Amino acid sequence: MQSFLQFVRRVSKFTSWVGGIILVLMMLLTVADVVLRYLGRGFTGTFELMSFGGALVVGLAIAQTSLDNGHVNVDILTQGLGVRAGRICLVVTKLIGIAMFLLLAWSFFMKGNELFAAGEVSLTLHVPFYPVAYGLGLCSIVECLVLLCDILKAVTGVES
Repeated sequence: MQSFLQFVRRVSKFTSWVGGIILVLMMLLTVADVVLRYLGRGFTGTFELMSFGGALVVGLAIAQTSLDNGHVNVDILTQGLGVRAGRICLVVTKLIGIAMFLLLAWSFFMKGNELFAAGEVSLTLHVPFYPVAYGLGLCSIVECLVLLCDILKAVTGVES
């Protein structure tokens, strides 16, 4: 089980780093575009690249944020529960989360297939949309693995 937890931790860290690199590239592109527009020449397609990058940054950061317990957690209803009832509640909510992210992943993969079949591309740069959909689908799968790790930790009492 520890090797599975370690694997998920590494994958989450990797996706987080990739998201961070994309975010830095987005910031550099934005600064360069603003400076060049001030000088009378901007980059074509900056808005498209910011849209793609923004979607990927959010998707790539979800798993690591979950591992770090960085999401908003409203536990006012579960504070009064005992340890056992709290664990049961955690397992149930994580299972619901897994179901939701599996549906999201399936939806992204189906949308990616549609976009690929249609040859859908962005208007200015003609960048295909389907890799972003597939990437977000993979990010959803990684989040499912993180939620599964949370369940395993709650059931076994093992901490990472």
